[in-house]
Amino acid sequence: MYIAGSVIAGLVAVGCLIGSVAAYFSQSRKRRGFISGTGTVVGLEKRIFRAGSAGVYCPVVEFMPGAGETIRFESAFGSNPASQKVGDKIKVVYNPQNPKEAEVDSGLSKWLAPGCLLAFSLGACLFSFIFLGISLITRTP
Repeated sequence: MYIAGSVIAGLVAVGCLIGSVAAYFSQSRKRRGFISGTGTVVGLEKRIFRAGSAGVYCPVVEFMPGAGETIRFESAFGSNPASQKVGDKIKVVYNPQNPKEAEVDSGLSKWLAPGCLLAFSLGACLFSFIFLGISLITRTP
């Protein structure tokens, strides 16, 4: 029974590891050719993803790409409590062909999906080894 659990946890670990690598390369590919700039936090929007949760505060940012117009966007990433405040200068990355395609340049925006999948992979790997160890200890000759 524990061997089956070990195999299942191992397969989950491998799947999450593959997902983590794929998410990393997807993020890298999406940001390829993006330009860095500086923006100003002009607001904080509270997002509630699940009823009853406290929600997160996503920064609303304005920046000016090159000699173009002022662009305003709401980050897809937030925190609670808010990690920025109105008036803060922050790094942004944007697509020079479509400056409205922009995001705050932070570790969270780069590493959230790959990092979560990697953590799940490591957890599943740990369970796989635990199940394997239990099956070896409780094995009867």
